[in-house]
Amino acid sequence: MNLYCTIRFIIVGMVLFLCLIHPSFASAEKSYKIAMITWRGETKAERGFIDELERSSYRITFRKYHANQNRSNLQKIIKQIQGTYVDLIYVFGTTATKIVLSRIKDKPVVFNIVSRPVRSRIIASWESSESNVTGASNKVPVLHQLKALKKVIDYSRLGIIYNPREQNSIIQKDIARKLESTLGFKLKEYKISGQSDILKVLPSMKGEVDAVYIPADSMTKFLGREIMALVNEFKIPSLSAVESMVPDDGALLGLVPNYYELGRIAAAKALKIFQGKKPAEIPSSALEHFNMSVNMKTAQKINVQIPMSILVMANKIVR
Repeated sequence: MNLYCTIRFIIVGMVLFLCLIHPSFASAEKSYKIAMITWRGETKAERGFIDELERSSYRITFRKYHANQNRSNLQKIIKQIQGTYVDLIYVFGTTATKIVLSRIKDKPVVFNIVSRPVRSRIIASWESSESNVTGASNKVPVLHQLKALKKVIDYSRLGIIYNPREQNSIIQKDIARKLESTLGFKLKEYKISGQSDILKVLPSMKGEVDAVYIPADSMTKFLGREIMALVNEFKIPSLSAVESMVPDDGALLGLVPNYYELGRIAAAKALKIFQGKKPAEIPSSALEHFNMSVNMKTAQKINVQIPMSILVMANKIVR
């Protein structure tokens, strides 16, 4: 055996030894391609997902696709992805996830920011999807949100602004409807499925409701500034289930999940898939703790006193 062969034999032996005593050494040699599909642009959820995966020992390439809340765009994106090789698909939101799963059955899918994954039939149960998907849910109990709003104003007439074209939004509306007798209010629905609906629908809420609840929905978030301009003009206290609507759009209160942490949870699911588990073997998850946000500028504008019990709970106060 010449010197070259001897050195090569030693190097191969060392690599095999390192792989046996430290599995991450072997995984560092592996690379994966992830297609990331967002519905309304990149959020903190995607940042958390990417950051967590970049801290892993894997070499990962991210290909980003933005549907811009357009189903036709999403169909084109799916076709593009089917024409390339990817190891895993990440997808944001209920609408996009359902469409992706209707077309893609042979690739692992990790969803994020899906409020009610079981009720929307994305997964069979929290323990197992029984299919090629697992993920992280932004579920916050509607009861907790409406109780928080009750601490600010003891409403008996509650308005809900929701998107009738979004299943996730309808589910949250239905849950709020079931809480009428529990919390002692009557629910008034205001359906917004596009920008033109705002001036047609919302002016009628003046004098009709004591408070407004805005479920988590991409459409209401996209139109948040225009929606909240009218709600605040009518001096109606509001609670949003969308993280950014309190600081960005002027909603009075928010009881919301931490999107960045949800991104990290989704990344943990992806890592388990890379380690050999099937999506159906990985339970889907939601956060156990939520963030309270308060917009004191809005409180002053609409002449509402925020109780100390809410301010003490608040993770973010906009002044």
